Amino acid sequence: MIYQFDVETGADARIGYAIAQILGQEMVAAGGITVPPVPKNVKRADFLQYARDAHADFYISGYVTPVGDSAAVVEQVVSVESGVILFSQTAQVASVADVASQSLLARSQILSFVGRGTQNVNTQASNTPAPTSSNGAQVPLTGIGSIVNSVFHKRGSHTPTPAPTAKPLRGVIIAPVVATGSVSSADLANATHELYFAMARHYTTQMTGITTDVVKSADQICGSNRNETIATGTLQEGGRGRDAVHFELRIYTCFGALLDKEAGTGSSFKNAVDAAVNAYAAAHPENS
Repeated sequence: MIYQFDVETGADARIGYAIAQILGQEMVAAGGITVPPVPKNVKRADFLQYARDAHADFYISGYVTPVGDSAAVVEQVVSVESGVILFSQTAQVASVADVASQSLLARSQILSFVGRGTQNVNTQASNTPAPTSSNGAQVPLTGIGSIVNSVFHKRGSHTPTPAPTAKPLRGVIIAPVVATGSVSSADLANATHELYFAMARHYTTQMTGITTDVVKSADQICGSNRNETIATGTLQEGGRGRDAVHFELRIYTCFGALLDKEAGTGSSFKNAVDAAVNAYAAAHPENS
């Protein structure tokens, strides 16, 4: 299953839907994998359970961060059986063909996970035609292509792409934000998304599909990535004003030990999360 990709606040949300559709159609066209349709309203917290109920073996989700006339796309393949991220890749995309090409590596990884030989997978991938805006589409991709072009190539809005920032070797795994007091599930999901984007500005970042208590599940969340840290936090919403939202960032080791915590406040969960993450990045530039 391929879920709609999350898009950074303030960007065109349609691009997340377009990317998921392109990935699914190109993956099916390449053969060997079935990708069932997914409703738009499935929440990230429900991705794993929804995929299990649908008897899927894997699901793909991700994040999109616009950068000038292109975007950085993080694509993650999750095992439905274990809830563990099996594969993650980040790519710079600026067209339908760029997005479609990302499906080939993910497809090869999935086929290898289910026990097909590496030689067979490589042969299939090499025999797959180079992706185009209509290659193997189940429905015409012209509408989806226009979404990509409208987001990435707005006339007169060119913004120079900044040089990539070197990030520390120690990455971060993002776990779901939890509530302190009364907070809606939608706000918790949005706060988790913003935590991902905020941490990704400073560190190499990925999401976990595991939603249980971080301290108890730290070992499972990290898996073989023993050098990573785990980022989560608590969200509290008050009244109105500049300090209406309180967020406490919590960083854990893979052994479940608390490494640090930082507080942030703001008029929105985005502002509160950004404040806490910026404080942590200033104190721990190497994430250690």
